[in-house]
Amino acid sequence: MNRTALVFLAEMAVLGGVGCSTETSAEPQMILTQSGSGASINSGWGGSSTAGVTATAGTAGIKSTAKGNAGNKTGGKGGASGKGGKGGTTAGGTGGTETSAAPGDGCPTTEPSDCEVVSETIIIPAGTTRDYQCKCFKANPITMGNGNQSENQSPVFQLQNGATLLNVIIGSPAADGIHCQGDATLENIVWTDIGEDAMTIKEKGTVILNGGYAANSEDKIFQINAESTFKVSKFKAVTAGKFIRQNGNTTYKITVEIDNCDISNMYEAIFRTDSSLSTVKMTNTRYSNIGKQLFIVPNSSQVTESNNTEY
Repeated sequence: MNRTALVFLAEMAVLGGVGCSTETSAEPQMILTQSGSGASINSGWGGSSTAGVTATAGTAGIKSTAKGNAGNKTGGKGGASGKGGKGGTTAGGTGGTETSAAPGDGCPTTEPSDCEVVSETIIIPAGTTRDYQCKCFKANPITMGNGNQSENQSPVFQLQNGATLLNVIIGSPAADGIHCQGDATLENIVWTDIGEDAMTIKEKGTVILNGGYAANSEDKIFQINAESTFKVSKFKAVTAGKFIRQNGNTTYKITVEIDNCDISNMYEAIFRTDSSLSTVKMTNTRYSNIGKQLFIVPNSSQVTESNNTEY
């Protein structure tokens, strides 16, 4: 081999990594089978590389991270760099929204140790809403009353016309509980130990009580002292003389609706009235150990019942 040929071979070795020419030597064929870690003679001497593997065509191979192109006689070209996979994403949870307890979820039925003592009535102004998030209040027995059956005790809360009271516990002593001066809405109200009365309707209106609990009264739980409508639902009452009582010897009309309640240990009745105009409707309610009769009314036609269960 003359000098010119040797120079040519040296130049080609630098350019093609020794896998250069099939015309002068069989050696390059053996080297090309190593190119791209997966070379094939049938692919035209080009390296067919797997992703991420370094091609070693000849002694100076080209780094390949993807499938190589078909080679030529001067050695297969390395493939283009492959794209990396996309990183995973983690979706964060949706933040919670603070809400009031729904009717039926209820506040605790026992008095907490941090129950606040109030020395005067808390007034809920007309048309406003107060949500106490199950905070507990009880009466100062010196200034408001000790919760026995003495008359003229002060209420812990007074709801003026159109007011709403939500999620509150009334501890012991409860004095005279809650007074409603017209329309009112109450939700999730707990009386851990009923005072003189749990709630009294003092003026004409519609009072709605949805959810709650009351226990331990020497007489009635709810007192109605004015022509009105009283709707109570999802409420549990335990141990009293009567669940609801219209003021004795009065003849005005009241309308009482009891739905989906649990009433037990009433030693006299669930509802009592002396008025022949008043009506009571009880539906979907469980009751147990009711004393004299369920309803004490002048006429049986004043009572409507449906889907109630004694247990």
